[in-house]
Amino acid sequence: MSQPIQPISRDERIDAIDIVRGFALLGILAVNMGAFSFPFASSLTGTPRGDSALDRVAEFAITWLATGKFYPLFSFLFGFGMALQIARVESSGGNPVTFMLRRLLTLLAFGLVHALLIWNGDILFVYALTGLMLLLFRNASPRALLGWAIGLLAFQVVFGLLGAGLTALGEAAQAAAANPFLEVTRELERRAFEVYARGSWGEIFLFRALEWMVFLTASLSTSWVQLIALFLFGMYFARREIFQQLDAHVRLFRAGLLIGLGVGLPANFALAWMRHLSDSAVNASSAALQGTLLQVFGPLLGFGYLSGFVLLARRAETKRLLAPLAAAGRMALTNYIAQSVICTLIFYSYGLGLFGKVGAFAGLLLTLAIWLAQLPLSVAWLSRFRFGLLEWLWRTLTYGRLQEMAKPALT
Repeated sequence: MSQPIQPISRDERIDAIDIVRGFALLGILAVNMGAFSFPFASSLTGTPRGDSALDRVAEFAITWLATGKFYPLFSFLFGFGMALQIARVESSGGNPVTFMLRRLLTLLAFGLVHALLIWNGDILFVYALTGLMLLLFRNASPRALLGWAIGLLAFQVVFGLLGAGLTALGEAAQAAAANPFLEVTRELERRAFEVYARGSWGEIFLFRALEWMVFLTASLSTSWVQLIALFLFGMYFARREIFQQLDAHVRLFRAGLLIGLGVGLPANFALAWMRHLSDSAVNASSAALQGTLLQVFGPLLGFGYLSGFVLLARRAETKRLLAPLAAAGRMALTNYIAQSVICTLIFYSYGLGLFGKVGAFAGLLLTLAIWLAQLPLSVAWLSRFRFGLLEWLWRTLTYGRLQEMAKPALT
């Protein structure tokens, strides 16, 4: 007889995972701040976010330490959580496909609302699509999951390198011709400055939808295979119970820390240096090469971050110090959407209208201020409630019944 499927309880949560999610919220916001305050297209045209030395240092630091490191980390953790949920549903005698379809389609709807009504840099929609794809692997063995993950990542890298080479040949053949792609990109950049800073809500909605379709197409065509591989790595870790049995896998995380930081830091420094060598428009073949290498070395550094926090979370004294990160990580969805709401109100015309007026250094300070505010707010919220607000809504829609929000009063 099947048992009612219940959300995971507080006692069943893996604190190290929540701590990593809480830290990753900082990295995600640091990267997203550039797209909140400046056009997406600026990353292709080479238009800098500010002209001061501090702006250049901040932009370099974000590219080196954050860009391409945190969305892979969230992807890995999403795949890990998905595998755990499938196992819980199966153990209760339920149908994991039906359950996960409800959960992922709800997330798909969240992503659509987020992208069209708040901010078009949304990643939830893509995560939901990837999760639906991953249902095909729900019965795969750990060995098969690992093999598919490595194979897909290798395919993505080889395909990316071939694409960079072909792009370079095309550039050499058309060196004297105008670049229509760059011209279109510059027009999108110009329109973004105009619309987000001074446009009406309706104008912003239409332009946001246009940019989202471009962003979604680019994401799926350039990094979806990588995302599937990262989800599969997360599912592999869940099936092997690596986080559930940390003491038995300490050597893995020590190696992850050593290699992730020892190789990831210098490799990503070199990639950031390549990107920031020139303030002119990005060379397409160089950008393709950098993007492909980032799909390897970005997740490597991200795993180094994860390994460091996992090792810190094993010690009771440091785990207590990291408790605010765990609280923020337990309500990561709410905090992620809240970051979008706060930043669009700061930068868009229906708020303070500061779009295009805040440099990279000031944006980094704003990132720290928002994230540091979210930590104690998350602690305070979870002292009274079981879930973050959007986590509660997600669970309610997934389980098909109203979830109890408030914690029981102590007697």
